[in-house]
Amino acid sequence: MRPLLLTALAAVVALSHTRAQDVASPEEVEKEAKLDDYAREELGVNELTTPSIQGLFNDLEQFKPVPISLIEKTDFDRTYNNRFQTSLNFGALICDGFFAVVAEQRGLVEKVGRSLLRQAKSLAVGQTLSTHANSLLEIGQRGDWAELKLELIKTQEDVEDAMIELRDEEMAHMVSLGGWLRGFEVGCIVTADNYTPQRAAGLKRLDVMDYYLDRLSTLNPRLKNTDLCTAITSRLQTIRAIAAESGDSPPTEQDVKRMRDLAIEINDAMSARVDDSGQIIKSE
Repeated sequence: MRPLLLTALAAVVALSHTRAQDVASPEEVEKEAKLDDYAREELGVNELTTPSIQGLFNDLEQFKPVPISLIEKTDFDRTYNNRFQTSLNFGALICDGFFAVVAEQRGLVEKVGRSLLRQAKSLAVGQTLSTHANSLLEIGQRGDWAELKLELIKTQEDVEDAMIELRDEEMAHMVSLGGWLRGFEVGCIVTADNYTPQRAAGLKRLDVMDYYLDRLSTLNPRLKNTDLCTAITSRLQTIRAIAAESGDSPPTEQDVKRMRDLAIEINDAMSARVDDSGQIIKSE
């Protein structure tokens, strides 16, 4: 099982830019490939941050029917005053987009696409995203879901290239984390409502949780110590502990419900209002 849908979602993000390449010698091609591999490793562009989109769609199948009412509650017009939240919620938007595709919801695909275009400008990937996002919108409007899935699959190389060109490690990881967290939340909700050991096992990705906890621990101390970041980190640590309690067995139904509640709290924190110092503004 690949990293539950999700990480994923990070990725569609960059959605396509056409790469014009000059004719190069075999030696130059090999050198460029080695540099790309090195850059990918340095930026954390790997199987977790950009998993196979084909595998992603396969993973989503086990969480049907998609709770569309939950996706529809997303505030698609919302923007954020900081790069951290923008990155997290950009990934979450991509996740919503994949769910919309799986559920074949044309209207939602359009809403997600337009919201991604707005958010992309804040992350300096607007130009990279625009052409392909428009293509996705056009295909979605036609309702050609098979073509839409193929179009997404073909973008994986462009996604990696865009992340490398940005050379922004935190953006790459936080977009990825936001997508995974949103997908994990939805997966927990679906599994809690209709529990099966197979679904529960799909939520138990200790390796993925460890990966993101490690990424959170390497953030700039000023960011790492904010209310927002500590809220996400502490709850993800608790989710990891709950998932590990069952040993080699899938999480129990009660465990899934506990993880669901924590995942909802994380996603609420991701969209919370924060001040300029990253502290969550409490609702009165």
